[in-house]
Amino acid sequence: MRAYVIGGSGYTGREVLRILSRHPKVDDIVVSSTRFAGKNVSQIHPSLMSELVLSEFDLDAVNASEIAFCCVPHRKSMEIIPQITTKVVDLSADFRLRDEKVYEGYYGVKHACPTLLKESVYGLPEYYRQKIRKARIVANPGCYPTGAILACKPLVDNFKVEYLVIDAKSGVSGAGRENEEELERFVREENFKAYKIVGHQHTPEIEQELGVRVSFTPHLTPLHQGIFTTVHALTDAKPEKVRDVFEKKFAHEPFVKVVDDPELASVRQTNDCQIGGFKSDGRRLVITSTIDNLVKGASGQAVQNMNIMLGFDETAGLK
Repeated sequence: MRAYVIGGSGYTGREVLRILSRHPKVDDIVVSSTRFAGKNVSQIHPSLMSELVLSEFDLDAVNASEIAFCCVPHRKSMEIIPQITTKVVDLSADFRLRDEKVYEGYYGVKHACPTLLKESVYGLPEYYRQKIRKARIVANPGCYPTGAILACKPLVDNFKVEYLVIDAKSGVSGAGRENEEELERFVREENFKAYKIVGHQHTPEIEQELGVRVSFTPHLTPLHQGIFTTVHALTDAKPEKVRDVFEKKFAHEPFVKVVDDPELASVRQTNDCQIGGFKSDGRRLVITSTIDNLVKGASGQAVQNMNIMLGFDETAGLK
């Protein structure tokens, strides 16, 4: 089958290409880039030993492919996807929020095609697998929401929770490749900071999927990739009962693992999510999770969604 990658010059495009190159069902990959058309992929991504050449965007070639991955920035994707007739996984935020007004409030632009919001399916396989199978447009979840939702949803679905605080720390690759030089300096200086302390654009996505209000604050850490999420929940739920619910919910999920102490090193370059902690002082329950923001938080989950949409083994190319 052919996969078409729209916007292959960024981090998510690179990771999609890396995973597709070893996928047993993909024998043809086309990758486009407005900025780098004509260049070899390995010139843009030295870590990829690839003979692929970046081309100009070709809508006919996209629609002749079995699947398309839209790896362009927020606000650009909604200009492209209405033209696409084949199955597509969108890695931007343009189709994640069901309410166009909420999208417009957080992203600062009018949504170009609100009618497609009803057609798109939120691409978190652990909760929407059956809908993803039938979908034409899948909105790949954000990196922070992936780690946060998986760490919270079994809790809020099964226990009374008064308040949720989500404290998340991400490697610099989550900020995209546009500011690569500045971000790498941040890593070298071993810096650390919170940003968008309130009003981060991933907040409504998390609240939409959990069905509750949350206090969410992201932090930038001196790492290249990975997200460590700490959830503080005001609840009198017993930790052992909460852990039991999580273990039952994710028992047959190929990429979610309930462990004692999640850590970033164990999930880096994998499509896994580790969830653990489950400690309480009687009122405050703490749950932690770890993912690789570029894999389970982006491109790996996108390929997982592709596998579901096309009827492949869900783990193909990801183990």
